[in-house]
Amino acid sequence: MTDAHRPDISKTYNQRPRRRARVALSGRVRVTGALLLVGLLWGSSFPLIAIAAPAFGAVGTTHGRFIVAALALTLMTAASKATWHAVGRRFPAFLLLAALNVAAPLTLVATAIVGLNASMASILNATTPMFTVFVAAFWLRQRVTRRQMVGVITGIVGVSMLVGGAPLQVDSRALVAVGASLTAALLYAVGGVYARKSFLGTPPMTLALGQQLAAATLLVPLTAIAPPIGPITGGPLIAVLALGFGATAAGYLVYFWVIRQAGPVTASTVALLVPISASTIGVLWLDEPVTFGLIGGLFIILAGVGLLLERPSARPRVDTVANINDTNENRRGKNHHETRERRK
Repeated sequence: MTDAHRPDISKTYNQRPRRRARVALSGRVRVTGALLLVGLLWGSSFPLIAIAAPAFGAVGTTHGRFIVAALALTLMTAASKATWHAVGRRFPAFLLLAALNVAAPLTLVATAIVGLNASMASILNATTPMFTVFVAAFWLRQRVTRRQMVGVITGIVGVSMLVGGAPLQVDSRALVAVGASLTAALLYAVGGVYARKSFLGTPPMTLALGQQLAAATLLVPLTAIAPPIGPITGGPLIAVLALGFGATAAGYLVYFWVIRQAGPVTASTVALLVPISASTIGVLWLDEPVTFGLIGGLFIILAGVGLLLERPSARPRVDTVANINDTNENRRGKNHHETRERRK
């Protein structure tokens, strides 16, 4: 074969890194867009809970949104026998996931909003990545760095400033509400890591459907004990429907996709976006007050979370299946080229 007809393998070598870079950039853009969507959906849930909880109660609001979400996801997966088979086969595991990731924390969030307001509850929810770092360190054996420790301390300062500067009486009710918010953040962290560890490779639709069905099942006895506490009017009913379809069904469907693509720590960064959208909606829609403690606590907590999630730029390359396949292709191409050169 003459040089004119011999393929230029060097161009292939040069194109592969660029192609991988484009794929990686496209993946980051999709993950970022998904996080923004989840942040908006979950941020809107705090004002919606503030509307629904006085009528339905904390348990009734949470159970209602799970029932609506389960019905929506059931309609979406009615024709998929594989999805239902996967949910049925692992339903006990879904019960644990639902308890950790939605049933307990969302009931605590609804309780906290009744004692605080939507803005404060959403900002306290932003401590989720702090807990996620430690849960991942304990469960996944990830090392906690000095920077992350500084981030935790910064976050504690932010929480103290938020609570201390809040326009409310710091009594036992307020402290219980703050404790409920922080406990919910801890449970979110445990649930996210558990989903990554125990449901690796599970399609997001299967995860979302199994979790909502399990959560709706778990809260049946609690709803019987704690029925709605006020008259059910149009506003609270619409709020529960919006919570079920938007924040719960769509929100968790996208959230599980992010966990599958980028891991639990990256997915937990949605907590950075939730208080921004929740506080904005709460101030504009519910006329919640804007105070120095609210603004200062928000930015200090977000700074702490930023320290927790920032990673060193120089990291060892992690071989994935795609990288290994590309490496093998490069080696085969290089060996083939060298063999042809020797035959010449």
